[in-house]
Amino acid sequence: MECASAGAETSRNARRGCAASRNNSARQSAAHSRRASAQNPLRDASEAFNNQRNRNSAPRARRHPNGHQTNPMPLPLLRDPATLLPSLAAAPQLHHHHLLRALHAHLLVTGRLAAPPDLAAFVAALASPSSSTHLAYARLLLPRRPATLLAHNALLRALARGPRPGLVFAAFNDLPLPPDHYSLTFLVRAATALTAAQASAGAERAAAPRAGVRARPVAVAASAHGAAVLRGHAADPHVQSGLVSMYAALGDAAAARAAFAEIARPDVVCATAMVGALAAAGDADAARDLFDGMPLRDHVAWTAMIAGYVHAGRSRDALRLFDEMRRAGAAVVEATLASVLTACAQTGALDRGKWVHGHMRSRGMQMSVTLGTALVDMYSKCGAVATAMEVFESMAERNVYTWTSAVSGLAMNGMGLECLEVFKRMVSAGVQPNGVTFVAVLRGCSMAGLVDEGQSCFDSMKDKYGVDPWLEHYGCMVDLYGRAGRLDDAINFINGMPVEPQEGVWGALLNASRIHNNVELGKHALEKLLAIESGNDAAHVLLSNIYAESQNWKGVTMVRRMMKAKGVKKVPGWSAIEVDGKVHEFSVGGKSHPRYKEIEIMLAEMSQRLRLEQYAANTKEVLFDIEEEEKEGAISLHSEKLALAFGLIALPEGVEIRIVKNLRVCMDCHDYTKLISKVFDREIIMRDRNRFHHFKDGKCSCKDYW
Repeated sequence: MECASAGAETSRNARRGCAASRNNSARQSAAHSRRASAQNPLRDASEAFNNQRNRNSAPRARRHPNGHQTNPMPLPLLRDPATLLPSLAAAPQLHHHHLLRALHAHLLVTGRLAAPPDLAAFVAALASPSSSTHLAYARLLLPRRPATLLAHNALLRALARGPRPGLVFAAFNDLPLPPDHYSLTFLVRAATALTAAQASAGAERAAAPRAGVRARPVAVAASAHGAAVLRGHAADPHVQSGLVSMYAALGDAAAARAAFAEIARPDVVCATAMVGALAAAGDADAARDLFDGMPLRDHVAWTAMIAGYVHAGRSRDALRLFDEMRRAGAAVVEATLASVLTACAQTGALDRGKWVHGHMRSRGMQMSVTLGTALVDMYSKCGAVATAMEVFESMAERNVYTWTSAVSGLAMNGMGLECLEVFKRMVSAGVQPNGVTFVAVLRGCSMAGLVDEGQSCFDSMKDKYGVDPWLEHYGCMVDLYGRAGRLDDAINFINGMPVEPQEGVWGALLNASRIHNNVELGKHALEKLLAIESGNDAAHVLLSNIYAESQNWKGVTMVRRMMKAKGVKKVPGWSAIEVDGKVHEFSVGGKSHPRYKEIEIMLAEMSQRLRLEQYAANTKEVLFDIEEEEKEGAISLHSEKLALAFGLIALPEGVEIRIVKNLRVCMDCHDYTKLISKVFDREIIMRDRNRFHHFKDGKCSCKDYW
């Protein structure tokens, strides 16, 4: 019995020892596996799949309703594992790598990655913008000695489409084989994205280089083009088309033309890029000729031509082309409507802008940041500030451009206090203001005469927000002091500027001299301004006005001779008004309008009713030494008066009259319009070159401060 008991105890100890040994070996094996997996993702992925497969293949008995056990159900294979990548990004961060390894393992074991197209698709999916966190993993999958560049080109393509196209240049340099025409195409695409982004940032004074490339846009473009030439693929149609798009994005119309001329049969994408390049260079007519000659025109081509007209300032042509686009049945997309809204803003075509807004609603289009910002800008520039702010408040998402459009809209409509309030909300919302924002805020302060607030805002730019002042900001400060009559402060500010004053600064001082009739200061400002811009017609006219107001006709004559000697011509004034969706334009003394006889009768009625209100024409700004009666005749046919008369006969009573001018409204027309708003009981909204004037009950929103 003792022997039997001892034998049993020995057997139990032996079993315990074996179990402990197995556990220790398992722990060592797991530790070794973890170290190996950190160095070899393929082995790690294979082990992860084997573990998952063992768990899935273990018998899992299920009970039938009759009580008997049934065989386990096999798990279905994934048909397209790459579709799981977006869901990986949504998973908790700790599970990302585990899930990705399991997915990778499935592709390995099923043999999917043995086929180059499948490997390329998996790499592209890992490097796509929606799965950008897996970019490092994608690089590890690239074969080091490939037979083709299929997988590497897939990576280049994904990077070129992603948020950091500059990474393509490093990946291109690491290619294990000589690049083919696909490689060069994706390189040029990346260069196009970079040049477009950097050129746009430069226009906003916020040129922050993208990751991977810190070169200037011109250098980026030259590098991509040079690589295509060096590798012998510059004549490939895809590469050539990409080069046209690249130079179009860069704004180099000459280089785009040269690249375009090399293409035997340009496709619609290439021709569209060339249309955009020509329009951006200011040659809208050449762009239209090319557009009209295109055998096929998709919605992108239509949108490019519309945007080209808007860029060239030919907004009425843009609106007419949009009508043609709709008749042609082309798809109207977000980019199209954004350009159309900009055209409406430029011309003050509120009815057309409202139509676009209604079109968006009827089609169920989402209020994106782009469209919402364009609507805020359009309504603001048409004087419908309340509607602009309604759109602004309704937007679920706003970016810095949205906030800046709202601030700018309030500023140009003379609502300085409201402008500052929205700016404070912007900062409280955590949105970093940029240089354009501060231009808008300073203009709002200037328009409303808020000198102290404007000074505080300017001082906070660098110290609080890290924004270096531009020349535009300095010009706004001079305008702020000058409009308020603090001319000494304006001069001291100019003398203390850390940079050389440019045309905006001297132009602001010249305008302040006009407001406060300071002839000597005006002459000094004009001399400085003409040294920079000898052909500035507005500056000459401003000085002429200063002389005319002081009855200095010799001075007026001197300025006129100076303009004639230099070949400087005054820009003709015009005023536009929209009636029933159509924009009617009037010039000084123009008699070509189909309803001119009715306009003439209304002008006589307006003059008669104003005389009863003791109206006397303000002829101080008439630039001729002629009799007073002749002066009154000269200003009676100013373009805004013609537009106003047409509005009174063409628009129903109670409807606001909206007029857009290309020049500053003169003092007489300003006084005239104030009285018309009272006598005819009409609200009149006039946008001149500098700001909005809201006339109602004989008063103006600018409080005669413009």
